[in-house]
Amino acid sequence: MTALVGVLNRHAVAIAADSAVTMGNIHKVVNSANKIFTLSKYHPVAVMTYNNAVFMGVPLDIIIKEYRKQLEDKCFPCVKDYMNDFISFLHARNFFCDERTQQDVMISLLDSFVNACRNEILRDKGIEIPRQTEEIIEEKLNACLLSNKSADKCPEFTSYSYQDFNNYAKVRIENYAKNKSIKNSNLLSESFFYFLSAKFSQPFYTGLVFVGYGESEIYPSLFPINVCLGIDNHLKYYLDENNVAQITEHGTPAIIIPFAQIDVTQTIIRGINPSFQDIIYNVIDKSITAFSASITSILDTTPSTSLVSEAVKRLNLKSIINDITTQINKEMRETYTNPLLNTVISLDKEDMANMAESFISLTSLVRRMQPGEETVGGPVDVAVISKGDGFVWINRKYYFKPELNPSFFSNYFK
Repeated sequence: MTALVGVLNRHAVAIAADSAVTMGNIHKVVNSANKIFTLSKYHPVAVMTYNNAVFMGVPLDIIIKEYRKQLEDKCFPCVKDYMNDFISFLHARNFFCDERTQQDVMISLLDSFVNACRNEILRDKGIEIPRQTEEIIEEKLNACLLSNKSADKCPEFTSYSYQDFNNYAKVRIENYAKNKSIKNSNLLSESFFYFLSAKFSQPFYTGLVFVGYGESEIYPSLFPINVCLGIDNHLKYYLDENNVAQITEHGTPAIIIPFAQIDVTQTIIRGINPSFQDIIYNVIDKSITAFSASITSILDTTPSTSLVSEAVKRLNLKSIINDITTQINKEMRETYTNPLLNTVISLDKEDMANMAESFISLTSLVRRMQPGEETVGGPVDVAVISKGDGFVWINRKYYFKPELNPSFFSNYFK
């Protein structure tokens, strides 16, 4: 796992990342991963990565450095344009893999989809996987189809029909269904297609955070996307719109945005741990519902109060609960978030870098104190990007001694 953070104001953007990475399914954690890369050698723009460190079987650092190599000194007006150009680059290089690899990755995701469906049946109905009948599985696939069909689609799947997908993947999916003893391969294929095209995070996705300045931008911006796979010349990705950050002249003057393991940073920003906040909201929901039921049960015992009971039953409890949680969120913003951001507005580059590093270090400390794997740890890489100074490393780990390798730095701009 990973912890990343971006701290933005009108002076610059400071970014930081830990070095921990989990090796496949063996649950071995090593602290040597690089998650911050310059996207251009000549312009103030970078990319951070989290979650899956490979795309279509190719390490992300190779793909990013290949993009940087072909970009040369070319620049774009906005950071979002770099993001779009990177997506076009993946297409131009055929997703860095051949057709067989694309189909193998598709089947791997299909297997994860089927396993997730079976696990949800086990969780919701208590039916163990060996005892799940064809009818139960079809019911679940139909439910997934109905849900995902109405979901927002990823950009490159809006014009990609199920018929197009079926022509491409029918044989492989039929073979998979036969091996897994799933009789209705057509239902499986259609349900999987809408799962594949829906705009939400899926297994094996890679998070890419494009951050910095475009040529025409005087304030920093940040655009995160989730990328999953390439299939039939279509890239499954979508823009994480909730975490887009743009510093503007008359709008937002400062932002703190964490990615991946965000709980510790959000605790500092909001003044409460997100998990504890969810517990409070659930207790409020259950308490108000139970309180309303208790009142109506008492009123129903007396004919003279039956009309009052009916009026209480007609109350929109959901709206009341939403009003309460909205007010709590407003109080947290005014008490904790806004004062912190007001401080960030005036921070200089060095203090912004220290703040970004501290968020990651605190997350690492919390993970070290908790049971289980230390999924955030190792050296913290920190960089500051500004319009005038460009990309500047504050802390950076090397797998070699820099003083012994001057040729590495002299070759960087060749």
